[in-house]
This record gives sequence, C-alpha cells and structure tokens, in this order.
Amino acid sequence: MIAESNGYSWPNADAILDETSAFMESMGHRMVLNDRDAFEAGLERAKSAAEYQPEANVAHLAALMFDGIATRHALMDGNKRAGAIAALTFIGMNGLFLDVSENELEAKLRARVADQLSVGDLAAYFHVNTYPDVE
Repeated sequence: MIAESNGYSWPNADAILDETSAFMESMGHRMVLNDRDAFEAGLERAKSAAEYQPEANVAHLAALMFDGIATRHALMDGNKRAGAIAALTFIGMNGLFLDVSENELEAKLRARVADQLSVGDLAAYFHVNTYPDVE
C-alpha cells in the first residue's frame, strides 16, 4: 500500500477501494465503483498539492485527499467513507494518528461535503488533533 513520493507515504487506489468495500460489506452494503478515473483523481489531488505546495503538511494533504474523493462521487454510495478511509490511512502511513471521536469526525466530514466547512478548516481540524504515533 505504500508509495513514497515528495517525502510522504501514499495509499494506492486499490487498497483504499478494498478497505472501503470491506467496510461497506460489514454494514450490509455493496460498494459500486462508477468512475475509477474520478476516484483516482480525487486520491491524487493531495499528491499534486504536495508537488506544488511544499509547505503543505500531512493535515492539509489529508483534507485535500478526503475532499477530492468525497466530492467526486466516483462511488454509487460511500464516497465520504472512502474519503475518510483514504485520509486516515494517509495520516497513519505518515506516522501520525487522529485523536477524535467517530461522531465528531463524521460531523466535520459531513460539514465539509455540505460546504459548511472549507478544506482549510478541515485541514486545521486535522492539524490540531493529530499526534505522533508512538507504537
């Protein structure tokens, strides 16, 4: 699942889709991918930002990754879930963990998709709630 680029470890599309499918199945739903290109473009949004915005940190890139996936509607259902899985995976792959409740995270992610919260605000939320993973 690890691809190194720009000093970061990046999840790949297949791994995120597999995780999303497993999560959806655990809830009694089936994941349907409508547009793989749109999904990959959403995932790559953060990678492009890292290339052109060297000051972007993990929190900002994770917010872009979530937004890129959640708003492109590449899946019939589960776009926010896939975006969350990708963002949290990215955060973890880069030595951090997000310390928030599931309910709080869900509210923030829903607010972003409803355009009640900007990508920058989501990045700031991630930033203040991420800590080094001390396994």
